[in-house]
Amino acid sequence: MHLRFLRVHVALWTILLASSTAFATSDASSIRHRRNWSTFSNRTVLLPEDPVELQKRDGSKYVFMHHIVGNTYPYTYADWLDDMVKISAKGIDAIALNIGSSDWQRTQVSTAYQAAKDSGTGIKLFYSFDLTEMPCDLGDLVARVNLYASHPNQFKVNGKVMISSYSGDCLGQSGWASLKAQTNGYLMPFIWGLEGQFNQWSALDSWYCWGCAWPQGNYPKNTDDDNYYISQLGTKYATTISGWMYTHLSSKNFYLRGDDWLIVSRWEQLMQMRNTLTFVEMVTWNDWGESDYFGPFKGAQPTGTFYAQDYPHTAWFDLSEYYIKAFQTGSYPAITSSKIYFWARPHPAGASASGDSLGKPTGWDWTEDSMWAAVYSTASATVILKCGSSSSSFSVGAGVSKLKIPLAAGKMTVQMIRNGQTIINYTPTDYTYVTNPVQYNYNAWVGSAVATSEGTSTTTSTTTTASSSTTTSSTTSSTSTTTSSTSTTSTTTSTTSSAISTPTSGWSYQGCYTDSETRTLTGLYVSDSAQTVEKCQARCQAGGYLYAGVEYGVECFCSNTILSTASKVAESDCSMTCGGNSGEKCGAGYRLSLYKAASVAPVSWSNYGCVAEGTTGTRRALTGASYDQSNMTPATCQTLCLGYTYAGVEAGHQCFCGNSLTNNGASGAIAASSNCQTNCIGDSSQKCGGSWYLGVFKASTGSASTTSSTTTATTTTSTSTSSTSSTTTTTTSSGATSTPTSWSAYGCVAEGTTGTRRALTGASFTQSNMTPTICQSLCLGYTYAGVEYGQECYCGNSLTNNGATGSVISTSNCQTPCAGDSSKMCGGGWTMNVYTKPAASISGWTSAGCYVDSSSRMLRGTSNLSQAGLTTEMCINICAQGGFTMAGTEDGNQCFCGSQIYKDGGSGVSTASGECSSPCNGNSAQTCGGGWRINLYLKSSSPV
Repeated sequence: MHLRFLRVHVALWTILLASSTAFATSDASSIRHRRNWSTFSNRTVLLPEDPVELQKRDGSKYVFMHHIVGNTYPYTYADWLDDMVKISAKGIDAIALNIGSSDWQRTQVSTAYQAAKDSGTGIKLFYSFDLTEMPCDLGDLVARVNLYASHPNQFKVNGKVMISSYSGDCLGQSGWASLKAQTNGYLMPFIWGLEGQFNQWSALDSWYCWGCAWPQGNYPKNTDDDNYYISQLGTKYATTISGWMYTHLSSKNFYLRGDDWLIVSRWEQLMQMRNTLTFVEMVTWNDWGESDYFGPFKGAQPTGTFYAQDYPHTAWFDLSEYYIKAFQTGSYPAITSSKIYFWARPHPAGASASGDSLGKPTGWDWTEDSMWAAVYSTASATVILKCGSSSSSFSVGAGVSKLKIPLAAGKMTVQMIRNGQTIINYTPTDYTYVTNPVQYNYNAWVGSAVATSEGTSTTTSTTTTASSSTTTSSTTSSTSTTTSSTSTTSTTTSTTSSAISTPTSGWSYQGCYTDSETRTLTGLYVSDSAQTVEKCQARCQAGGYLYAGVEYGVECFCSNTILSTASKVAESDCSMTCGGNSGEKCGAGYRLSLYKAASVAPVSWSNYGCVAEGTTGTRRALTGASYDQSNMTPATCQTLCLGYTYAGVEAGHQCFCGNSLTNNGASGAIAASSNCQTNCIGDSSQKCGGSWYLGVFKASTGSASTTSSTTTATTTTSTSTSSTSSTTTTTTSSGATSTPTSWSAYGCVAEGTTGTRRALTGASFTQSNMTPTICQSLCLGYTYAGVEYGQECYCGNSLTNNGATGSVISTSNCQTPCAGDSSKMCGGGWTMNVYTKPAASISGWTSAGCYVDSSSRMLRGTSNLSQAGLTTEMCINICAQGGFTMAGTEDGNQCFCGSQIYKDGGSGVSTASGECSSPCNGNSAQTCGGGWRINLYLKSSSPV
C-alpha cells in the first residue's frame, strides 16, 4: 500500500524573518507540517517580482476534493462509484486524483474515470501528481494526462486540461512548460520554495498553498499566509481547507491546532477572499494517516494507524455543503433545516497514555479540552451542549452559531429547544471522553444531529456568531468571542418588519434596498461576525463615504453612489438580525439596510507613537487586517487601514490595522521612540516600527463637507473636497480623476499583444478596495502606476513592454469603476488608467565600484528583478524616488535600492571592477553588475 508522506507547509516559513514575522517563529522545531526542512534556507529576502498574468476568468468559482489514490488499494468499481455520488452530492466540482508511482494506481485511476462517467453526476476529475513519491518522468506524465484528455469527465479550464501536483521543483520551469505544451494543460501545482521567484515559473497558470489550510503554531488559523501569497500571485493564487491534522506514526508524530472551529472559520475566511480566489481544494477525502479526511472510512490506512477508523469526519463534509454553495455562487443559501454539528477529542491534551511507546505528539499542548459545535438554525432557539458533567445553555438566532463548552468525562449530548419543543436530542453511543487513555489520540470524533421538526416557517441565512461556556455546572456563564452578550436565556426575535434605529448621530435610514453580485454599494466592504449598524456606519464614515449598508447580518458596504438598478423594497425583506446586536436589523440575503450620512468628513492620520506588541496569543496589539509588502511606508499602511482607528507599521515591511491597541496582552502605552527605528522598506528616510514594536498612527476626521443630492446613475461620478461645501457631479466621459501631489494623469493606455501582455512589468497588486490613490501609494519608487479592470494595479518604469505602444487612447476604453470607489475609473479589460510621476534627477550620484552580492542581499530596500530596459539611470531614478541613498545594478537586468550595506552571507565586499561586466539590457554600452556582482552608486555624501 502507498504510505502517504508527511506534507509540507515550508514555503512561507522559509522567507519570514524570525524577529518580525506575524506568524510563529520559523525555527525547525516549531514547524510541524513540512518535509525535508534542512534542505531549505530561512534567509530568503522578501522581494517584489515581475507581475504574472492575472487571468480574466468568467467569474466562476470552483471547489475541488483531494483524493489519495494511494489509499485505495482494495477499492472496487463499486467503491469508486460510491465516492463519485457522495462527493458530487455536496456540490464539489472536481476531484484531484493524487497518485504515486505504484502500477496498480493506474488501474484505479482508470476505474475512477469510468465510475465518474457512469455515475451520471457530471463530476470531473484531474491528476494531482505526488512528485515526492513518483519519478519526474516528463514523458510518463504527458502520457498519463493525454490518456484522459478527451474523457467527458476530465476537468478543464477554458478548454485546457487541469494538471496539479504535490511538489514538482524537479521538473523545473522548462519541464512544466514542456508538460503544458504537450498536453494543452492548465497548471496548478503546489511547489514549495518559489517565493520571490514566481515570475521565473511563467508556465504556471495557478499555484495552490497546501499548508495554508492549518495554523502552523499555537494560534487560531488566520489569513496572513494567504495574503502573503496573494501579494505575489494575485488571482493566480489558490488555497486549501481542512478540518484537522494529526498523525501518530513512528515516522511522524505531530498535531496541528484544530481548535477555534477550524473548518467553519476557514470557510468564513475563504468567503472573505472570494473576490481573489478561483479555486479552493478540500484536503482530503481519505488521508487516514494524517486525520484530514472528509469521507467515510474505507480503503487502506497506513500501517500503525489506529486513530481514524472509529472517528468519523463525514459530518464536516455535510457542514461544508452550505459554504461550498456560498463560495460558488457568492450568496449564502437559505438554512431550511436546523442542525447541530459537533466534535471533540477523546481525552485531555495533557493526559498520560498508559500503553503508548511513541509518546505525545509535538503540538499536543496547542489544543484546549473543549467540545466544539456549529449550529445551523432556521430561527431563534435554545441550544444545550453537554459532555459528562459539563453542561451549558446558549441562545442562538437564525443562521450559523459557533459554540463550545469544556470537556468532562462521559458522553456528549446536543439539544435544541424552540417554542417549548425539544426538536434535537442526541447522545452518540460510540464516543466517550476518558481521562486515562491507553493510547494517545488527538483526532476528532465528529457528529451531527438534525431537528425532527422546525416549529417555525421562518428561514434565513448567514449570521455567524460564536459563544463559549466557561463553567461546568448547570448554572452557566456564556462568553461570546465576538459579542459582549452574557445572557443564557432564550430570546425570540420577530422576523417581521420593525422600526430601524439610527444609532450613530448624523446618519439617516433610507430603507431596505435590493443588492446583487454587482453590488449596490461598491466602495469599502467588511465582513464581521459581530456586525452592528453602528460599526458599519463608523467604518464608512472613517472612509469618507456617504452611504453605509448592512447585509446578511454580518456584512458592511460603503459607497458614495448607489447602483442605478437598485430599488427600495418592503421593510420586511430586511429582517435578519445583526451578528453583534440582535436588537438591530442588518438586511438579509441580497437585501441592504441602507443609511445615508448628513455630511462626509475627510480622514487624516496623526502620529500616535511607538507601541509594544502584546505578550500572549499571537502577540498582536492590532487584530484587524494585516499586510506584508516590500514597498511599505506609513502612508501605504494608512491607506490599507482605511476604515480602522489605528494603523501600525512594524519591522520595516509589516502593516497592522485595528480599533483597539490592547489585544493579546498589549497595554497600548507609548514606549520610547528608540524602539521604533527600523527603516521603512518603501522609503528608508521614514521609520516603520521595530522588532515587536509598532509605529502607530490614529485616524481622525476633519471638517465635514455637506452633501446635497445623490445621483444613482452609474454614468456619473461624484467628487468632493473639504474646501467646498457641496458635491460636484460630473460625467465620466471626461475620464477625469483627481490625483495626489506629484502624480499626474497620463491617460488611458492599452496593454500589449505578446507574452504576458503587461505594459507595466514592475510590481502588481489585486485589491478589493482599489482606487487610483491606493495604486499610486503601492507604486512608490516607480515612474508609472496603472489601474485596470476595477481592482488591479500595475507599476513600472516603461509603458512599452510585451508589445505595448504606450500611446494614449480614448478614455471610453477605461470606464470600469474602481472596486474601492465607484466614482473613479480604474481602466478596463486590458486597458489601464495610467498615472505618471516626474523622474528624479540623477545628478549628485557617483559610482562606488563593484561589490559582491549574495542571496541575503547587500541592499535590502526596494528591488526590481528582471527589470525590462534597465539602465544605470533607470535604477538610480527608482532608488531616488524611493528616498534611498544607494542604488545597485546586477546581472544586466536587476536593480536594488537601500541606504546601508549588509555584509552577511558574503555580501557587501568590494571586488575587482572586471567582475561587473554584464551589459545593461536597456543600454549595452553600460555595465549592470554580473552574476552575484553589483555595480554600486551612492547619493552625494553617502558613506559606503
